[in-house]
Amino acid sequence: MLTLPIPRFDPKNAPHAELAAAGAAAEKIAAKVEIPDDLHFQTARRRVRAALAEAGISKRIDALVAKLLDG
Repeated sequence: MLTLPIPRFDPKNAPHAELAAAGAAAEKIAAKVEIPDDLHFQTARRRVRAALAEAGISKRIDALVAKLLDG
């Protein structure tokens, strides 16, 4: 079984604070993606992921998570 050493959130920990800020930025970007009511869920998810990648926020989040998991 795979386990990840995910530390408890500590707002005083710089990577944690940066990750929280990146998550908030990602939320704002995702909220701006137009998703019609009749759009299939997977297509909507693809659009959001593309918008996050285009903004560079997904790479930033990935890097911060890797930093946290590496300790």
